Amino acid sequence: MTTQEILFFFSENKDSIVTIAALGALMMTAITATLSLFGTIAAKKIDERIKRQESIRKLLEDGMIGIGENMHEILSSADILIKKFKLKAHKNDPSLEASIANYKNKIDNNKKHLIKAKTIYRYKLYGLEDGLSIIARSADWVKGLRDNLFLAEKILKEADKIRLIIDKAIINCYRNGDYPSNFVRLRISYHSWRIRRMWEARKIRT
Repeated sequence: MTTQEILFFFSENKDSIVTIAALGALMMTAITATLSLFGTIAAKKIDERIKRQESIRKLLEDGMIGIGENMHEILSSADILIKKFKLKAHKNDPSLEASIANYKNKIDNNKKHLIKAKTIYRYKLYGLEDGLSIIARSADWVKGLRDNLFLAEKILKEADKIRLIIDKAIINCYRNGDYPSNFVRLRISYHSWRIRRMWEARKIRT
């Protein structure tokens, strides 16, 4: 096609060409607007995620050490209590009973802190509160199982599994700035159910 033919083609179809160019410009504007909208939405989601991560980390910074300490202390006290339940006290020596009473008081004190933590973290870290509650209850139940040490040890073993799960979950939540996973909640629920079943079975037999 010669230059003259090309010029003639454009001359004869200039309106169509202008229309196509205008449509192309509109399409590019629409694409740019769409990409801008998606970019704004993505930026907003990222901003919300960062704020959520900061909120979760701040929450955990204020209490994660205390939670870990109280879980460890209450189960340690319950474990020592079981060991003391196995001892035979001399009839003229009240020190064993005094020591047992002391550890029961320690359990009561740690229980108050865990129940308070359960209330604080109930909605912020949904799923962990059931674990904190059952750990506190398990140690409390051990206090009354002097006549059934086998059950006391089984309950304590399950409670310590929950403690390990919660410890790891809190560290991961802080590190990632996110909530506990559904798998973590499921594991806690499972071990909590096992402990409650043990306790209920005891009450039925008695």
